[in-house]
Amino acid sequence: MKKISSLLLVLIIIFSTIPSALATASGAPSICYRAHVQNIGWQDYVENGITSGTSYQSLRLEGINIKIEGNSNLGVEYTTHVQNIGWQGYVTSNDLSGTVGQSLRLEAIKIKLTGADSGLYDVYYRVHVQDYGWLSWAKNGSGAGTEGLSKRLESIEIRIVKKTDAANLDTSCPFVTAYGNVSYRTHVQNFGWQNYVADGAMSGTAGQSLRLEGINIRLSGGLPSGDIYYATHVQDIGWMDWAKNGEMSGTEGQSKRLEAIAIELDGDIADQYDIYYRVHAQDVGWMGWAKNGDPAGTAGFGRRLEGIQIVLVAKGAPAPGDTSNSFINK
Repeated sequence: MKKISSLLLVLIIIFSTIPSALATASGAPSICYRAHVQNIGWQDYVENGITSGTSYQSLRLEGINIKIEGNSNLGVEYTTHVQNIGWQGYVTSNDLSGTVGQSLRLEAIKIKLTGADSGLYDVYYRVHVQDYGWLSWAKNGSGAGTEGLSKRLESIEIRIVKKTDAANLDTSCPFVTAYGNVSYRTHVQNFGWQNYVADGAMSGTAGQSLRLEGINIRLSGGLPSGDIYYATHVQDIGWMDWAKNGEMSGTEGQSKRLEAIAIELDGDIADQYDIYYRVHAQDVGWMGWAKNGDPAGTAGFGRRLEGIQIVLVAKGAPAPGDTSNSFINK
């Protein structure tokens, strides 16, 4: 009887711990975070939308720790844009992002969820920025804060929301950049390199019979993580290898015209945005908008590109214009 009683007791203990273990593995998560603040140091951890940092005290955030509690199937990765450094690499689960003891301000942050349960939740976050106040909410790896404006973060709030629940949060303007979401410049016959333009503005010329010879394209750091790739079709060369993230495609000092271009996104950004682009071609004028790696321009006709427009569009949203006649191949 004693052996039976002991066995029952063991079984009761084992089965009583199973629900608790399951709750820890897949239960409702809390997101916990703390900030290192100028003149204050590390503040205490707060969670689930409570403000960390200060407001209207002109004190910069310098570092941050973020962790998930209550669900072992959920993790977090985050990166910060730091004064004089730029975007740091992603860190995970309670590691330091930013700096301590260097008097450098945080200027922006990106946060994303990881783990088996990451598809069940969205992470939202917003920041209080010098001279701007509270910006709207970013989510799932998009940037919150500013870039190229030398503005300090002063406080932050972070929330986790089930994808099945309505967040009802303003997401209209979480990030302000001096550069545009996608920026680009071209090397133009007789002019050389033009200044960068962004988000659908024309680079190059129209009606001046001047060829494009090279191009740089780059993404804003406030976008979800990923890369932009582009390849150009060049006079006497044909299609060149893919360049990416601000590298030059084409030639410089060789008097060779660009004739066509293809541009595509890779990584998280490709899940959230489409990349559209159109070109102004010799004897044709503005052609239709190409998208996501399709070629734009001409091949086999000896016609120069003279201008280009590039724009990011939220995944599935309408094209910025007519998409017919974007490429002519002989």
